[in-house]
Amino acid sequence: MRRSKFSALKLYDRALVEILGQVRPQTALRDETRKGVYRIGAFAYQENGTPLPSTPPAPPVLLVYSTGCTLVRG
Repeated sequence: MRRSKFSALKLYDRALVEILGQVRPQTALRDETRKGVYRIGAFAYQENGTPLPSTPPAPPVLLVYSTGCTLVRG
């Protein structure tokens, strides 16, 4: 089976991301101490959205919004 070229995720600093089990988008923050690692809530993820090992396991990243997207609070 061939994968779509559009299925690859790439996190960036201050990215809005959809996480499995979360109602609202979360913000990804670059980890200053580890290159290519981003913090989303209490969990760490690689730049491609793969969760790093943790207890409990980190929920998967479902979607990364485009650069420039912001939350509108109403």
